[in-house]
Amino acid sequence: MPKPVSALFLAIVVSCLSLVSAWGAERSAAEHEPVKTGLAKKKSQEARSLTSPTEEGQLSPWYFFLGLSNAYPKMGSESLVRNYYDGLMHKFSPTFDDVLTVGDIRDMGLLWVPYVGVGRTFGDKWSVFGQLGYSAGKVRTKADDKSYLILPMHTDFEIKRGAFYVGLGADYFPWGMPELKEYHGIMERLRAARPNIGGRATYVSATYRAKAKVGWKPFDNLVDMTISDEWVIPSVAPSIGLDVPLGPKSQLSFGASYSWFKEQEDDFNGPAFTIIWKRHFSAKKK
Repeated sequence: MPKPVSALFLAIVVSCLSLVSAWGAERSAAEHEPVKTGLAKKKSQEARSLTSPTEEGQLSPWYFFLGLSNAYPKMGSESLVRNYYDGLMHKFSPTFDDVLTVGDIRDMGLLWVPYVGVGRTFGDKWSVFGQLGYSAGKVRTKADDKSYLILPMHTDFEIKRGAFYVGLGADYFPWGMPELKEYHGIMERLRAARPNIGGRATYVSATYRAKAKVGWKPFDNLVDMTISDEWVIPSVAPSIGLDVPLGPKSQLSFGASYSWFKEQEDDFNGPAFTIIWKRHFSAKKK
């Protein structure tokens, strides 16, 4: 299966060029900035030391967020497809190719789960939130191949997986949260970024369905079977992340976590990488 190496390389190149461009713009602006006297520098430092908009009452401690999670579950159950279905079909046909599975989509980095949530900050170091998300996908492989039985062999294999989850989480910022204010350039925003550690506890409702059809033309399918299952499983996931401020009300959060499930560990356990856009509500006017 091809892996998205070229797309990843292109994203890295674009990011590097953007950072270099922003650094050059900031350096050029700094070279043309007038030299400040000692009194001016002191006033500038005092202005920068103002409390964050949230502490000043300009923003509500409540916020909402939209996120995407790039998940890499083990999906150990799909080894049955490789060991049995693919292996058996190869014995009947010299031209049969392995069927596509959800695990192949995962390996290409294309397994994304969208989610939404609402959270609240407590002081400058704690953030607590609730979230829910849903994702479902189907992969299907249909083929007509030469057969050792002379007649052309027709195969039709389909896997569909779905998952809905709801949960709670908390993040701790050892060095405080990033200040939400006006920023100029990427480098200024990156310098204001703050790391966090946290955890999530969720309940996941997962579904699985596989269909397999095999036949030799012009006759009807000799095999036509469906296997399905579903689970509701709790999980926990420690996480680390980095919050980068965007402006007076919003920020981006990048994170990584590893989920442990109470059951079906060989199928669902695994890491995930997230990107989240957060936006604070405005404070109520008194």
